[in-house]
Amino acid sequence: MFTHKTKIVCSMGPTTADDAIVSRLILAGMNVARFNFSHGTHESHLEMMDRVKRVSSALNRPIALMLDTKGPEIRTGNTAKNAPVLIQKGDRVLVSVDGCETVAATESEPARMSVSWTDLPHRVQKGNRILVADGLLELDVEDSDGSTVFAVAKNSGEISSKKNVNLVGLHAGLPIMSEQDKLDIKFGVEQNVDFIAASFVSYASEVQEIRRYLESLNSKARIIAKIENEEGLNNIREIAEAADGVMIARGDLGVQLPTEKIPLAQKHIIRVCRQFGKPVITATQMLESMISHPRPTRAELTDVANAIFDGTDAVMLSGETANGSYPIEAVETMVRVAVTVEYSPEYYKKMRESFEMDLRGDISRIVSQNAYQTARDVSATAIITPTLSGNTARMVSMFRPEQPILAVTPHQQVERQLLLNWGIFPLFAKLVTGSDDMVQNAIKSAHDAGAVRISDRIVMVSGFPLSASVVNTIRVLYVGNILARADFGGVASEEFPRATGRILRANSPTEAYLLQRKESDEILLCPTLTEEYIPVLRQVRGVIVEGECKIPPDVLSIVNPRLVWLSAVKDAMRMLEPGFAVTIDGKSLVVYEGRL
Repeated sequence: MFTHKTKIVCSMGPTTADDAIVSRLILAGMNVARFNFSHGTHESHLEMMDRVKRVSSALNRPIALMLDTKGPEIRTGNTAKNAPVLIQKGDRVLVSVDGCETVAATESEPARMSVSWTDLPHRVQKGNRILVADGLLELDVEDSDGSTVFAVAKNSGEISSKKNVNLVGLHAGLPIMSEQDKLDIKFGVEQNVDFIAASFVSYASEVQEIRRYLESLNSKARIIAKIENEEGLNNIREIAEAADGVMIARGDLGVQLPTEKIPLAQKHIIRVCRQFGKPVITATQMLESMISHPRPTRAELTDVANAIFDGTDAVMLSGETANGSYPIEAVETMVRVAVTVEYSPEYYKKMRESFEMDLRGDISRIVSQNAYQTARDVSATAIITPTLSGNTARMVSMFRPEQPILAVTPHQQVERQLLLNWGIFPLFAKLVTGSDDMVQNAIKSAHDAGAVRISDRIVMVSGFPLSASVVNTIRVLYVGNILARADFGGVASEEFPRATGRILRANSPTEAYLLQRKESDEILLCPTLTEEYIPVLRQVRGVIVEGECKIPPDVLSIVNPRLVWLSAVKDAMRMLEPGFAVTIDGKSLVVYEGRL
């Protein structure tokens, strides 16, 4: 659970239509399940979403759901029986909008295909280029009669059903959300998806349009802007500022741009997203060969590693998990590469050197940077961030600390949404009030999850009072700071070796009875324990005795079958304040600070 800091997005498809496969993907390291609405029906996506939710719940491992919209895309029609069709270099190709099947050329007839954009024959001009299937097939436009486009294939390529189409020299200007997109997003909101990946975003205004639509549906889904064309790349700063995250969709982007420019575009997008504190996903053909082979190429491994070195928050698998033969192996490969890079000295050196940000006037980001620096300087085990909205953890993530960021939140959707951000390991915990309770609750959640251990040094960064927008406090704490030790002690049941609660300090049985709050978890603290305290002992979780315990252990076990007790705790009445949260261990005979 706390292995790789670079997150892994897996596309769902026919290969994952099985509970056992989804379970293995989650255990292998999947963080986000992506549903591509360019394919499938609402019914098929609902079945898959329910499967992910069911398996995730059974494993007690949260998984975020991402709905990837069809967007303003143009696609080809079907082929006969969905079989690939070979179009040869030099073939004449008729491109229509009548929904005809894609067919190959014969000696007497040209090849034919249809596209989904009905205005194509009216808008296209001689000299424009039509790129099909991520540029696998390139067509040169020669003419159009208003209903059919006449083109020539510049290269040979096999085309199957519903392949994407890009236009070079022509901007289609399609709306960012079609009516079908709106229906798809509404369906996703009803299924409580965590992210909307908006396809072909070119302008920040398009992100704002989608956000207004989500607000009309009372949805808190976060928007991931997919950069797939030159306009989107040129407007990346405005888009990154408006969106909640960015996906580098290298397939379509690589068609729009000269392929040799894609690595530079990737680095630029990642750098801008880090400056704005927005998560970025690097996608498309990362382990493409693993669709049909159990091992990736060396070039693919290097590609994944370099994306992580660039500073990406997440890497994405598409066909590798959606319809590949080795989905589990693909995720395991991603995890191994991520962990290898993340544990290298070169990685953190590069992260520190490559990150520049103007922090002037931004108190929350300044505090987050100081938390990162403090954690490094004191060699902390972890950075813990109690958070309502996830913003605190996201700001710390910007600085790429070596320590895991443990984000403790009372909101399950926030917990899932944080799964996309680099280095954040979200933990769900009930909402508490009061700064001390919040701190102790966060530490207990981290300890229960196995992320920190007794005596670990941690850095706590948060807003006081707990706020979704303010980060103003840093604390350096120890997990289970030992406050006192006992000479004697015991437990009523081996099932309950520890007790946690607030100190109820009393000098006499009468005082204890009067001060006791029966609805609260309390630890009785008294000078000497006698039988007069028995009515109080029935209600408390544990007891700390500064002096002698005069009640036999077997009697204590009968009085309260869950009781934990410590006795001969030197200076306990002086050191332990009323209302202070502690954990007592009847086996190790120790009083710890806080709730563990």
